[in-house]
Amino acid sequence: MTSLIASAPRHSDDQERHDRLIWWLIFTLMSVGGLMIAAFARRRFGEPFLGLSLAILLVMVLSWTYRPRATLYLTIFLTVVSDIVTVGWFPFAKNLSSRESISFVADALTISPLDISLTVGFVVTAAAQYARTGQLIPPSPLTRPLLVFTGFVIIGFGRGLFLSGRGDTRVAVLEARPLFYILLTFAIAMNVFTERRHLRYAMWWAIAGVVTQVLLSIEYVNRLEPAEREALESLNEHGSTLGHNLIIVTAFGLMTLGVKALLPRLMILAALVPTLYVVFISQRRSGIAALAIAFVLMLVVLYWRRRGLFWVLTPFLVIVGVGYLGAFWNTESGIGFPAQAIKSIIAPGSATAEDQSSDLYRIIEGFDINFTIRANPLLGVGFGKPFYRPIPLPDISFFELNAYLPHNALLWIWLKMGFGGFAAMFYFFAKVIMLGARRLRELPRTIDLVIAQSAVLFIVMYAVFTYVDISWDARNTVLLALAARICADPVLRPPPVVDEAVDDAAPQEPLESEAPATIEATASA
Repeated sequence: MTSLIASAPRHSDDQERHDRLIWWLIFTLMSVGGLMIAAFARRRFGEPFLGLSLAILLVMVLSWTYRPRATLYLTIFLTVVSDIVTVGWFPFAKNLSSRESISFVADALTISPLDISLTVGFVVTAAAQYARTGQLIPPSPLTRPLLVFTGFVIIGFGRGLFLSGRGDTRVAVLEARPLFYILLTFAIAMNVFTERRHLRYAMWWAIAGVVTQVLLSIEYVNRLEPAEREALESLNEHGSTLGHNLIIVTAFGLMTLGVKALLPRLMILAALVPTLYVVFISQRRSGIAALAIAFVLMLVVLYWRRRGLFWVLTPFLVIVGVGYLGAFWNTESGIGFPAQAIKSIIAPGSATAEDQSSDLYRIIEGFDINFTIRANPLLGVGFGKPFYRPIPLPDISFFELNAYLPHNALLWIWLKMGFGGFAAMFYFFAKVIMLGARRLRELPRTIDLVIAQSAVLFIVMYAVFTYVDISWDARNTVLLALAARICADPVLRPPPVVDEAVDDAAPQEPLESEAPATIEATASA
């Protein structure tokens, strides 16, 4: 409720009337929405969870007006839990037209609960921010780069649907929609996360979502028949490995940065066990490559912050790593998977036949992508249109979007949005990593340092992973926006609401760290 109140002084009677109006508005919306859901669910009595899921969505939409920060926490959590493989029934990031979802409404509704939640959240929080400060989003060094990037997304969407031949509308929505999530999530986070503890809580909610998804994945594997489990080549969506890596780097940060946080350390170590189990089942080589780069950067941070431990730990890790590679170089068992992943990168000729087949597919696909880019280097082909295939690719029609989403998701941006979108993406990555590195040098050795390191490393891992695999999905773009918000800092507490009954001459105590944060925000902008 208070999120919708402007910071201008308001008399207590006016405040009471305002609160009463908001209460009745929420009550009316819940009553009307509840009746509509009940009537709709009654017609679909064979789907018992439909009414419940829509009711939860209605409560989430209304909670943006009353508890926007908590609603964003919940939105992040539910998005990270989503996975089309292991929890196909889970509706949050799926369209209301997805028949396998418990929130299936109609075939024509190409809109998801996540779309609704983020759109409402942006409108409500931006309106509240404008009422307080006259700005839709607080100043940030990342706001303009994200606006430019999103502008190229809009151009690519328009080009794919309305220019040079009409593309597939449904495919265009599925392709472009996660890219809009970045700006929406970042803007909401800038509006509602006003203290560093808010950023910390948001990261814990994201990690909790990853752990929940890990446990659901294990439950999915245990439900498989022995023959199906034996034939299982991978698990989860492509980008799920980035969430697993996030838990691993957070655990490493808690153990090495000298932060006094016993409970988080115990909890993350407990989460690490099932996470590693799922990592070995999933066997995503691109995830291992991204994690290897992250470990190198963690040693760099350790050199900055704890140089003595760096000189002790680095030789030990090098010896263990070389020994592990030597021991499992020719072992294709589960425990040897990371060694095989690294082997396929540094010695592709010695990789397994399965890995070489996958590499050959990517080589042909890369040629086709480059051919398409050369045909439309400035503006790209737009969303909703397939890339050209002068060299036919092996049939992977089980993946519905195989003609639209290549594995090289970096070049996919150029392919769809043109050179301008490609350059805007790289500028955003470079800017957020630069800001994050500055935070790692400046922050005191508290839990916030671990959170900042995890955010920076997620951005780096995302960039590496995007080069070799599909990554622009709802789960990872929301996490990308959260990591960018953490790297951007600055934390600005909103101005307090002053009651007219309070004497204007009464001395006011300054908010904690308000002036330094404001100065830092102005300098960053």
